[in-house]
Amino acid sequence: MKRSDFVSSINEGIKKPSSMFRGAPFWAWNGKLEPDQLRRQIRLMNEMGLGGFFMHSRVGLATPYLSDEWFECIRACCEEAEKSGMKAYLYDEDRWPSGAAGGLVTKNPKYRMRSLMMEKLEDAAKFKRTKDVIGVFAARVEKASAYDVRKIQPGHPLRLSPGESLIVFRVKMQETSPWYNGYTYLDTLSHEAVRQFIRVTYEAYRKRISSRFGKSVPGIFTDEPNYGGMLGDDWEKTGIISAPWTEKLPRIFRQRYGYDIIDHLPEIFFDVDGQPFTRARYHYHECATFLFVDAFARQIGDWCGKNNLLFTGHVLSEDTLSHQTTVVGDCMRFYQYMQAPGMDLLTECWRFFVTAKQVSSVARQFGRKWRLTETYGCTGWDFPFAGHKALGDWQAALGINLRCPHLAWYTMSGEAKRDYPASIFYQSPWWRFYKNVEDYFARINYIMTEGSEVRDLLVIHPVESMWLKCKLGWRTDQQVNDYDRMFWKLS
Repeated sequence: MKRSDFVSSINEGIKKPSSMFRGAPFWAWNGKLEPDQLRRQIRLMNEMGLGGFFMHSRVGLATPYLSDEWFECIRACCEEAEKSGMKAYLYDEDRWPSGAAGGLVTKNPKYRMRSLMMEKLEDAAKFKRTKDVIGVFAARVEKASAYDVRKIQPGHPLRLSPGESLIVFRVKMQETSPWYNGYTYLDTLSHEAVRQFIRVTYEAYRKRISSRFGKSVPGIFTDEPNYGGMLGDDWEKTGIISAPWTEKLPRIFRQRYGYDIIDHLPEIFFDVDGQPFTRARYHYHECATFLFVDAFARQIGDWCGKNNLLFTGHVLSEDTLSHQTTVVGDCMRFYQYMQAPGMDLLTECWRFFVTAKQVSSVARQFGRKWRLTETYGCTGWDFPFAGHKALGDWQAALGINLRCPHLAWYTMSGEAKRDYPASIFYQSPWWRFYKNVEDYFARINYIMTEGSEVRDLLVIHPVESMWLKCKLGWRTDQQVNDYDRMFWKLS
């Protein structure tokens, strides 16, 4: 291309950036959906300078999720988006986190999330070996340390020496919750469970609107998938603590590392015999991370790649090293399977710049054009345009080029009005002026995307060091706080 033609092309792109460079907010479907009202609101978003929208089930939804009526509304929105030159993005869950399909998947118990529960008993007579027990040990326990650990085989007498406690490991299914419509979250470490999620959700969209994939429907958002909380804060009160688990973890663990994790379960939680780090603890975290990434991210990413969709969104708690360790293991391993990896930025106060760096780094390494941010969540009704610009500017400077503003309400009636503020939509008095914000960022995103980043410093991500620190009492460990602080200072 001649230089004059290149300059002309860039100038034209700056004057009229395409809809892909404009924001696509979470459009909160939080009431009784009416196709005519949905079409009207799309025209309002177009007037605001927005380039698209994510059709997102939220609190207050009165239209049955994934019903025929739901898909009639999806089709109406796709048609109206095409008329307006906008993009209609999908969202893969009823509210969040992604995986349960609003309970449609986890109504079957075999797909429900499970946890490894550790319990300390001072009286062996209180123990009963039930079907959920996978390991029993005796040890001297001193706070976060265990000494002289010995495994008690099934059928052997439960005799405790003076000073010993019984350490019992059980696999427990997550309790049902109204948040999951009376069911539970998904076993995201299970390939079979995630395949069922794909069948229920992703295949349902493919059967109805696949002709629009990669065109007016460019991608689908996954929101805060995770493998469950690690440890928690109840050990001192209850003597019970938990960690992520799935039925096939012991088998996969043995295949990968050549030994039985069941024989080393205490090392996940305790420093054993004064050893602050063990290979079993590291391998446990690596195995859980592998299963989460391979079952959830890889399977869905592969499906999206085959069906011409961008797999986008973000995992839960991708910011600090300690947060990643407890709920996802390593977010960058997850991002590599996303066609448009993303992040979440809550409130106007959180300046954890490395969150954006993780996303843009993976995008560069794997040749991904789009890097998403869910941004402006929990900022409040008094958050000004200057704040919108400030948060968007630093994210753009760090490589983010696909903005998902949080949030545009379909309605604010009933319980919908209590959702996380603020709505950038017609409920705000300044909504007609939002085009100024979108015009600005559309041009910034265009320039940043057409240009080439210069990154001449390599940083080896240190999250695996935090895996080794993840044990009982780690929340008050000064070294853990130091690791998180140093990671923050990297950016």
